[in-house]
Amino acid sequence: MVIGMNKQLIICIVLALILISSGCIDQDSGGNAAVVKEGDQVSVDYTGRLEGGTVFDTSVRDAAIETGVYNPNRDYQPIEFTVGAGQMIKGFDSGVVGMAVGEGKTLTLSPEDAYGVHREDMVKTVPVEELRAAGITPALGEKLTTSLGQVGTITDVTNTSVVIDFNHRLSGKTLIFDVKLVSIGSEDVVAGADGADSDKGDTMADTTEKTGEENRIANIETSMGAMTVELHEERAPDTTSNFIELANRGFYNDLTFHRVIDDFMIQGGDPKGDGTGGSGKTIKLETHPELTHVDGAVAMARSQHPDSASSQFYICDGAQPMLDGQYAVFGRVINGMDVVRAIAEVETDSRNRPIENVTITRITIQES
Repeated sequence: MVIGMNKQLIICIVLALILISSGCIDQDSGGNAAVVKEGDQVSVDYTGRLEGGTVFDTSVRDAAIETGVYNPNRDYQPIEFTVGAGQMIKGFDSGVVGMAVGEGKTLTLSPEDAYGVHREDMVKTVPVEELRAAGITPALGEKLTTSLGQVGTITDVTNTSVVIDFNHRLSGKTLIFDVKLVSIGSEDVVAGADGADSDKGDTMADTTEKTGEENRIANIETSMGAMTVELHEERAPDTTSNFIELANRGFYNDLTFHRVIDDFMIQGGDPKGDGTGGSGKTIKLETHPELTHVDGAVAMARSQHPDSASSQFYICDGAQPMLDGQYAVFGRVINGMDVVRAIAEVETDSRNRPIENVTITRITIQES
């Protein structure tokens, strides 16, 4: 019996040494496999479901097909984010801390740790004639956008009134995520479901990284300071191309941030300065599931028509998940969020226009 136990011990030690020497185990200062900590860039596969088992989202193509949520226009890849940077809902963000590459885990998130409780004050009843006067024929399930950029869903229609719910569609719900850590940082450690190398291809260490080259940078100089924006060229090619073309020909020079709402966003790029102007050209709505309205996200403003974006853009002052999928996110502020905060806090009139002009001095594009 003792001899058998010694043999088992020797085999375990040999296997451990092989794994360490081969690089399959990344050692930290404590000699353990590397695990996720705050500030790490991670890549995670996930499937999200409700308590009843209904899947509402997944990063795994086969799971999407199997559960009936497959979108042929989506590129199914692990989601990539920086832990603790406010890019994900609270419970998902904190839930991956301590995980090792290849490890799977189930996260059960209360509404407070997901999309918040369902607030009755965000459910509005409006006269049906108001919508008809605006050229809108209300229909159940239709999404509407207010002048402040809030997105609501029509939940009830009668002969006299319409109920619009501005809560996130998953608010008030307990969410269950089956997650698997694919990679940490820029390491080439990618594990498949069976422990073998994944066939998903290269996963980027940063959600804004371009394949084979660096993203270009937009330097936005304003009368209140400068900010630096990384452009998501691979994931929003048409939107970034339009923005770069306008910036390179000096279109934005001396325009203003004409609409400013604290804890929401700052908006500029309108040659008329009143929210009705543009460059004379419009572009199609371009969204990507991994480009969301995180704090500092830069996106194109538009009218009610999805393909009406032109030159106006806005920068999020705080995360605004209710706008996801409705507007084209094409960049993120990587330096100068203090300037965004300062502009968002200036005194404004009843139309959210700054009392004293906040000017875009110029926007220059830094080539990679």
